[in-house]
Amino acid sequence: MNAKEIVSGIYVVKGKFADEFGFIASYLVVDDDEILVIDPGTAGNPGKAILKAIKDLGLSHRKDVVGILCTHGHPDHIGGAARLQKATGAPVMIHRNDAELLRTPQLFIKERLRMDFAGRVAMKFDKSPMRVNFQGIEPDRFIEDGDTIRVGSTALTVILTGGHCSGHCVFFDATRKALFSGDEVNNFPNDPRKFYVDLTGSLSAKLAAIEHLRTLDIEFLLPAHDVAHILRDVSLQFEEASNGVIQFQDFLLEHISLRGDADINQLTFDMIRARSIPVPQSNPALLPTTIQVTLKALEKAGLIHGNDNGVWHPA
Repeated sequence: MNAKEIVSGIYVVKGKFADEFGFIASYLVVDDDEILVIDPGTAGNPGKAILKAIKDLGLSHRKDVVGILCTHGHPDHIGGAARLQKATGAPVMIHRNDAELLRTPQLFIKERLRMDFAGRVAMKFDKSPMRVNFQGIEPDRFIEDGDTIRVGSTALTVILTGGHCSGHCVFFDATRKALFSGDEVNNFPNDPRKFYVDLTGSLSAKLAAIEHLRTLDIEFLLPAHDVAHILRDVSLQFEEASNGVIQFQDFLLEHISLRGDADINQLTFDMIRARSIPVPQSNPALLPTTIQVTLKALEKAGLIHGNDNGVWHPA
């Protein structure tokens, strides 16, 4: 069977993705012969492997799938939604802040990343797992913070985190003590300090979410691009994820102070060259986008000032 059981009733189906991200994980929550799919993956992966996993479990993808639940609207998490919905007839659920990406996937490169025209054109025709040239669909249900999603006798609580992007949600199964963390925690494999946010994201929201999640009784941390973390390892992942955000902010403050003034291109160069903190490199837009969001947050906090030319100065 191509699905691996992590804890009773929770299975992971892995699909290929950009090397830096490791893989993309779709999760199946199975209870009372009902199935909930969490994050249907890219337009190509895991794809048919999800349907095969359902069949291998002795269930029917046409009758037993009760929902397709998306942590957020980035292309590696919704690209497979249209095909999976067509195959199963199940409702697709997402937070309203990311619903526009489900309807019109191309908005990811137009409105969510700091990217020039040439970059947008290149990504529009991209055939990689991050491509956005796939069919959009209308969401069947908007999920909100505090909602309950049911599959059989299992209840998942929706928690709006809003750090990775404004519509990012995680899902908590209090009975199994499992958290489906999407890209909010462990955005990349092997190093929880490494992350990115899109232009609607928020580092303060990310930190607040991590602190809140640390208070929950979690024994299984289930991210979208990393292996499952269990028991004592869970608290370490939260601590390192929080440290990564703080280190990212501190680096920018330090280098703006050292330079006297700097623009985003200079700060991107400094951060890549320094190699003192882990940064995303598979897509050239991810790091400058995250820097832009961070600079605006630091300005709001009164720590730096930016001018109309995109140059930032210490406060």
